[in-house]
Amino acid sequence: MRNNGKLLPGILILTGLYIFSTKTFAQVEVNVGADLMSRYVWRGTDFGGSPSIQPTLEMSAGSFVLGAWGAYTTNAPGAQEADLYAGYSFGDVFGLTLTDYYFPLDDMSDDYFDFDNFHSLEISGTLTIDKFSLLAGKFFAGADDQSLYLEAGYDLGVANIFLGAGNEVYTTDGDFAVVNIGIGASKEIKFTDYFSLPLSGSLILNPESESLFMVVGVSF
Repeated sequence: MRNNGKLLPGILILTGLYIFSTKTFAQVEVNVGADLMSRYVWRGTDFGGSPSIQPTLEMSAGSFVLGAWGAYTTNAPGAQEADLYAGYSFGDVFGLTLTDYYFPLDDMSDDYFDFDNFHSLEISGTLTIDKFSLLAGKFFAGADDQSLYLEAGYDLGVANIFLGAGNEVYTTDGDFAVVNIGIGASKEIKFTDYFSLPLSGSLILNPESESLFMVVGVSF
């Protein structure tokens, strides 16, 4: 796997092109957007320590999706990220996603094809039953080929609560532990009859690192 690692980021693109080639053009939807977040906190860890701009480009066709997502801190160089992903949904209950996480050291142009040091591949599955949700994600190739993350969530209607646990990269000592407990909510801020902005916020506790985060953001 590592000997051919430099080719793996292209697998997501080639898979997506094959998927969409089996669909008519009219069935393909393209969405583009961006979030402006006060912090980029992912699975209980703060990346960058500053506000984060997070663009998204996604194509979907039926149950298939192919996309790109990034996070750019405003305290350059900071922590930067650019991911590719491909997924498939089995109705409204189960979904599978393959994600290529790219974390360069200094800027987004450095060493993109150095898979072993700057990329990590994860396979993840989500299960949704009524108001309950379960997520399991396992890294299996690249710079991180061991970390496991599990998360359970529940939709309260007015807010969502979640609890996540992981090992290796998610914890300070590598042992499996609870790293992500929180509550999140969202609402629309209406400016006019024709324009509004989605606002989201989360309160997140990482008991393993003894960290507490309050994160808010708007979507465009």
